[in-house]
Amino acid sequence: MVMRFAFEELGLHRVQVAIIPRNAPSRRVMTKLGVREEGVATRYLEINGVWEDHLRHAITAEEWAERGSVLLEDWVR
Repeated sequence: MVMRFAFEELGLHRVQVAIIPRNAPSRRVMTKLGVREEGVATRYLEINGVWEDHLRHAITAEEWAERGSVLLEDWVR
């Protein structure tokens, strides 16, 4: 529902998610949602004094237009 709101109500062009690589549960969520992994953002955020790499995932408005209805059907069961 957040993706639908972001693209259809707010008119955003892109939604990006950044996840610390060791956070397996969050990575699994992205896989289950079918959000594309873009790669590693090296030293992306400083957390507790340590610069942490993050895996970037994203979906664009174009991708949403192509498969948003299918994704919603899969996500909202």
